[in-house]
Amino acid sequence: MTPIILQGITMNLNQTEKKTFIILMISTFLAGLVTCLSSIQDIIAKKALHSLDWQLTLLTMIWPVSNFFSIWWGKILENAKNKAKYFVIVAFLGRLILVFGLWVNNMTEFLLLLTLVYFFSSLLIPATNSIYQNNIEKQNRGKLFGYSVSTGTFLSMIITFIAGKLLDTNEDMFRWILFFTGISGCLSSLILSFVKINSSDRHTDTKISLKELFISPVSRTFQLLKSNKDFAQFERNFSLYGLGFLMVIPIIPIYLVEHLNMNYTSTFIAKGILAQVGVLLLSPFFGKLHDRKNIFHFGSIVFAILSLYPLGFILSILFQSPLISLILVFASYLIYGIAMAGVNITWTMGSITFAGKEDSAMYQSVHISITGIRGLIAPLFGFLVYKSMGIISVFIISFLCELIASFTSYRYYKIKEYEESGLIIEGKRFWGFWN
Repeated sequence: MTPIILQGITMNLNQTEKKTFIILMISTFLAGLVTCLSSIQDIIAKKALHSLDWQLTLLTMIWPVSNFFSIWWGKILENAKNKAKYFVIVAFLGRLILVFGLWVNNMTEFLLLLTLVYFFSSLLIPATNSIYQNNIEKQNRGKLFGYSVSTGTFLSMIITFIAGKLLDTNEDMFRWILFFTGISGCLSSLILSFVKINSSDRHTDTKISLKELFISPVSRTFQLLKSNKDFAQFERNFSLYGLGFLMVIPIIPIYLVEHLNMNYTSTFIAKGILAQVGVLLLSPFFGKLHDRKNIFHFGSIVFAILSLYPLGFILSILFQSPLISLILVFASYLIYGIAMAGVNITWTMGSITFAGKEDSAMYQSVHISITGIRGLIAPLFGFLVYKSMGIISVFIISFLCELIASFTSYRYYKIKEYEESGLIIEGKRFWGFWN
């Protein structure tokens, strides 16, 4: 991003926002290799490490299941005045550890390495959210997050294309991809430790007992969902979306590698480039839209767009022509990228909306932990559907989940409109079921 464009973006920001945004941009750019790895790790597992289908399912579960631990990270962060040390922890234990990828020789070692990476990633997200909540004004959060995501995506796309070419030449090069991702990811997290987060009185920095650390986040999770009905509704809609999204993840590499016989370059173009075009170009737009729109209305739009992603795979399976199937897969990933530009912003910024003046770290941790619960269920469900009913059934159920998530989000948005206008009784009668 050129200095002129950067100056235009930061023109109406205060000094704290400007300094914070520049650091966030540098960090996100360096994290581009981590983004690249997350989009190609399943193909590496299937082609280079010859993973079995059940091992591939376990691989897709590592990220969401690791997120379950986020409620405990959130409790620690909620109590901490100085969050810089946690970025350092992630840098070394959750990123630099990837340099040991040079010695990965089988799927078990690959799974263990990524488990450590994603376990500490569940700390990074709520910690980063604290930066946005405390240092960035509400009206600018979505926009600035969108620009930072586009920056990281730009590097990720370039690295993904290069990685595809390298692995088609020598697939053992995946070890060096892991090595350099570890170094870049470490620097990305370290630089965040230089952000001076505007502290507030709610951070006491007192020691937490083990009982308080392990028990209170669980009870707090139920308390938040019970007391904040809007947040609970938001999580329900995201769970519907997440079920459809996560259940296809272990099935897609099987389809691309075994059914369509795609090589590294073509799969990486689909998953790491075409799937990122929308994120690269539209994240700032969706960020501004998120700042202006009701969060439930915004969610209904992006979930509806995302439903076209599994629909494209359904059509690619129905067509017998390999060329048409390939074109439909590429088109599906383009749509996926458009939708994810919006989903990423809602996924990351949504908890701040519901936190209000409370610390968003705990809200985001609850949100991420619920991702872990559905991450334990959805990939296994997708795998069982694939084995018992066939590959197309997985994509059909995914398509329906996204449509239902879109409908329930829009329905709740309309109910909130009726509430604000004093017509809640008529609104509930009109929309019928659910509440």
